[in-house]
Amino acid sequence: MNNKQIKIVDYYDKLAPTYDDNRFNNTYGRFIDTEERCVLDRLLTRQEDKVLEIACGTGRLLNYAGYGIDASEKMLAIARRKFSDKDLRQSLGQRTPFADAEFDTIYSFHLMMHLKREEISNIIREVHRILKPGGRFIFDIPSSHRRKLFGHTRRDDWHGNTALRPADVTRLSRGLFSRVSTTGILFLPVHRLPASWRKSMVRFDLAMASGPMKVLSSYLIFELAKI
Repeated sequence: MNNKQIKIVDYYDKLAPTYDDNRFNNTYGRFIDTEERCVLDRLLTRQEDKVLEIACGTGRLLNYAGYGIDASEKMLAIARRKFSDKDLRQSLGQRTPFADAEFDTIYSFHLMMHLKREEISNIIREVHRILKPGGRFIFDIPSSHRRKLFGHTRRDDWHGNTALRPADVTRLSRGLFSRVSTTGILFLPVHRLPASWRKSMVRFDLAMASGPMKVLSSYLIFELAKI
């Protein structure tokens, strides 16, 4: 691992014991979790034989997959306690321990935003290698359109610093994947809504994030198909 990767792993190793409570045991975190599950419930409707989650963390979304990888062994230790029946391994997404054409579907959430475009490109190539022909790759990334609209400025650190447009994803995956669908989540400024409103606003937010202005959502979720 390079210095940046070591820094990221160390960050999540330290965060692991409190990650679930701090990130998702509150109205904002539950809002995100509900919307992501709604999208996965819609996209993972086929009877896939083998599904892999990249950056599975503590296993929040592992009920959708039989396999998972994460760079943080301490996050994986928590995931293994939750899902003793899953095949979980410590690995970076840019170089996995799996054979060519092994998986039907691969998904990844809250990873790409921490990586540079070159690193994202490397993951896309590795995912292409281990997916079966026609297999799908589902992942999220902050919307560059949204960040420009609200004057978001890049920071010097790695955390959540990368955003893309749909055209950027097409460019990064050209020759490897076709783009099947794009949807958004967190169209509304949920962090500004009263906590008591958030649960009731999920359906409206998802409707807005799936409509003509979806690129203005906070996050975009891409579904790619291996060429």
